[in-house]
Amino acid sequence: MNRKPFVSVVIPAFNEEKYIENCLFSLLKSEQKTDINYEVVLVDNNSSDRTVQLAEKFKNGMNLRIIHEKKQGRGAARARGFADAKGKMILSADADTIFYRGWIETLASAIKGDVIAITTSCRVADLSKLSNKILNFCQPAAMILYRILIGHYWLSGFSFGILRSVYIKSGGFNPSLQSMEDVDLSFRVAKLGKIKFINKPVTFSGRRFRKGLLIGLFEYIYLFIKALVLKNKNVYQDNPR
Repeated sequence: MNRKPFVSVVIPAFNEEKYIENCLFSLLKSEQKTDINYEVVLVDNNSSDRTVQLAEKFKNGMNLRIIHEKKQGRGAARARGFADAKGKMILSADADTIFYRGWIETLASAIKGDVIAITTSCRVADLSKLSNKILNFCQPAAMILYRILIGHYWLSGFSFGILRSVYIKSGGFNPSLQSMEDVDLSFRVAKLGKIKFINKPVTFSGRRFRKGLLIGLFEYIYLFIKALVLKNKNVYQDNPR
């Protein structure tokens, strides 16, 4: 009988056939090099491509469960994955992200004492050299500025960890949100304890900025104001999970 996992990695996915194999490969036991007992929960959010078929191939190499969420959207998919997670600690991931060796160990070991959640930075490598440099500087800088202005770090959906008990106590992800569901969760988690930031980036796709660097950055700022300042629950972001 399999032991109950200590850590659950939750990945929402909607038509991610281009990225899902690299993502899951980086989470193999052989790549993570950890003794932590963990599972990977892939939430298929109505994919019409080969996402599920490609993911199925990894079941022999990891403790992988593939579940399905019919309600479309980031909030709904993440909420379903976290609800099904069996671990004492839950790590949030994105399907277009590659995780460095030791990522699971790094996040799991950081949650201790007064730290109830951990979030990290990210980097891109598939845009122009200039865009890569700008984004890779701005993202961690934005995390620090946000902490100064708002009072806590935000939990980045592509790479954060949280105690399951804290997640449940916070009320969890809002399944009605199509965007900013991770930042929305952060406000409630921050009331319960300390969110720690580690500037050790995972690598995600630059597709978020395919319309241009400034347009992509503006979109995030616009969505934050609309969803969290103006309390608009109908905010939509391209490629919802």
